[in-house]
Amino acid sequence: MKNVMLSFAFLIALLVANTSFAQTVEVIDFHSTHRCKTCLAIEKSAKAVLEKEFANELKSGKIVFKTINVDEASNAKIAEQFEATGSALWIYRADKKIKVDLTDFAFMNVGNTEKFSEKIKTEVAKALK
Repeated sequence: MKNVMLSFAFLIALLVANTSFAQTVEVIDFHSTHRCKTCLAIEKSAKAVLEKEFANELKSGKIVFKTINVDEASNAKIAEQFEATGSALWIYRADKKIKVDLTDFAFMNVGNTEKFSEKIKTEVAKALK
């Protein structure tokens, strides 16, 4: 009976851990080894929006900001999943199959702080729901 109880407790803990992980919103900044000023500005601006607007969610792990170098062999699988061959900005939530490509928007609007911030804030908030 004790083994059954331990197994059940382990299963519950595993389910809870997987549920909270599945609800994570990932903001992914793909880049190559050599980065231009615009690519660096996109990363800096996206991070700044998240830190300002979603500080609690970042702290709790509900939102994760990732930078991924597509030139590194260890990142080949995730780069392929997002078809990222260079700079790209994505919002991703696995459990709801949310996959938003903000690359073109980011390149066109990173210089417009208000427009850039509002779009990132809106898309991340939608993914959190």
